[in-house]
Amino acid sequence: MEHDSTELKIKEAARKLFQEKGFEGVRTREIAEMAGINSALLHYYFRSKEKLFRIIMNESIQEMFAFLQQIINEPSTSLSHKIDEIVNGYLNVVLATPNLVLFVLNELYANPKLLIKESKIPSKFLSDSYFSRQIMEQLEAQSIAISPLHIVMNMISLTVMPVIAAPLAKHLYNIEDDNFRQLIEQRRTLIPLWIKEMLQIEE
Repeated sequence: MEHDSTELKIKEAARKLFQEKGFEGVRTREIAEMAGINSALLHYYFRSKEKLFRIIMNESIQEMFAFLQQIINEPSTSLSHKIDEIVNGYLNVVLATPNLVLFVLNELYANPKLLIKESKIPSKFLSDSYFSRQIMEQLEAQSIAISPLHIVMNMISLTVMPVIAAPLAKHLYNIEDDNFRQLIEQRRTLIPLWIKEMLQIEE
């Protein structure tokens, strides 16, 4: 039990520091100090900062995508309902852990090949999904000549970017935290509405 407790403390400290500063900005001594242990014990558990980072990054990506795995390949769920669930799921993640999203995006930009390799997410995770097939069928039914990827990218960007850009948006429009949170909550309804209008889904 003590072994598990120490390992958990190290991972929690590393997750917090990596999300705040990124891989390059964190020293192993900082992680050890935040976890309340010495550097030698940290090395005993994880050997190196690189190994610890890979573990934290993999867990972070899994956290971001876990809810998707339960939704996108469910054949009995309509495209319209999937859109609602995916937008809600992403908003829940970015609102609860905005630093997590920034952390993953920053590291993805800094070292995309390593991040994709460590994530263990299949290369055709979305393109071969039932959700993607439903989008394609709807586009073809409405004679809309665009790639399904446009729909997916719009869903992600409309959901994630306003939360990431929150400090700038609040400054430019002089909005307090509570009011901005209300705006984001309104997007739970607005984003699915916009996406369904693009796809010409009638409900």
